[in-house]
Amino acid sequence: MDGLLRRGWDAVRTVDVHGEGIKDPPLFASVAQLGRVFVTNDGPLHHVALDYLREGRPFRMVYWSKKDDKQYSVGQILDAFDELARAQDPFRYPIYYLKVRIPPAG
Repeated sequence: MDGLLRRGWDAVRTVDVHGEGIKDPPLFASVAQLGRVFVTNDGPLHHVALDYLREGRPFRMVYWSKKDDKQYSVGQILDAFDELARAQDPFRYPIYYLKVRIPPAG
């Protein structure tokens, strides 16, 4: 979160807005209603997004798999967000699957 803020992203942690314990569907509904982009690597929230997609409800999400999270550095994830910012129409599809570049070994 701090890295996104340092790079100029308008980011808010949901726990700071809603506190602890809010269930995924109402949390997702709140983010969608505010027109914010939900950023997560949480699988159950990805399933909520897929439900929204099937229902034709508007939302935007940036997602990467939690299992992939362990192989990326914070810097690589932040670089992927910067690449997202340069993309033309990244939310043509409501879910943007974060593409983290792993530099070649050596």
